[in-house]
Amino acid sequence: MVEAEETPLAAKEDVLSILDSTGFGGIFLIENYSSVGAELMLYSIVNYAHERGLPVLVEDIFDAFAGYVRHFEVMNLKPPMEHVKVIKIGGVDEVGNVVSRVNFEADPTLYLQKKEMAIERAMDGERYVYVVTGFERILGFQRDVKGIYVIASHLRESLGNECRTTFTIIEGNVIESFQTSPLPLIEGVATSVLEIHDAEGLLRLKFKKSILTLLKGRDEVFLRPADVVGWW
Repeated sequence: MVEAEETPLAAKEDVLSILDSTGFGGIFLIENYSSVGAELMLYSIVNYAHERGLPVLVEDIFDAFAGYVRHFEVMNLKPPMEHVKVIKIGGVDEVGNVVSRVNFEADPTLYLQKKEMAIERAMDGERYVYVVTGFERILGFQRDVKGIYVIASHLRESLGNECRTTFTIIEGNVIESFQTSPLPLIEGVATSVLEIHDAEGLLRLKFKKSILTLLKGRDEVFLRPADVVGWW
């Protein structure tokens, strides 16, 4: 049982350090198993990028980002959206500055090629924060492990891209319903992996792979959701 008064809580500076640890060219995989963890991490990332003076490019797969933004409205969260560009992968619910629409392709090679072309047109060599939402939906459409290997290989090839720092949000509870989990392959490519769980009114952030574990000896931190809302 986690008691808030006995648990050291992370401060804003801790969360900024977590986000900074990815670095340009890195891939930060966020696996959400909590009720509001994905929304609060996305809220933090958008605000973090704004404070760093970096534009945000969101890959909105089948309206996942749109869904999170609708939740922002219910939670009365108002992140700075003026610097956020959106690439729609399928879906119909448009929020933010939609700069490109990519038709869904069951063949991951075609989807990845079209997506990268859309990214190049949208950013034109500019440094940016890249956020992928709804990644579990693309993984769920793969009929066999071959498709997962194609996606993992693409992620591996994108490592070291100094133009972008990547945050990929996955709903872990959805992945758990898959007959075979693709997470081991994807986690193997990611430079950082974070799980978010509910913990007696707090959010437990567990580092499955992180440079912070090596540097600071920490494998988890706890957040109070109300604190995150109050930081920005």
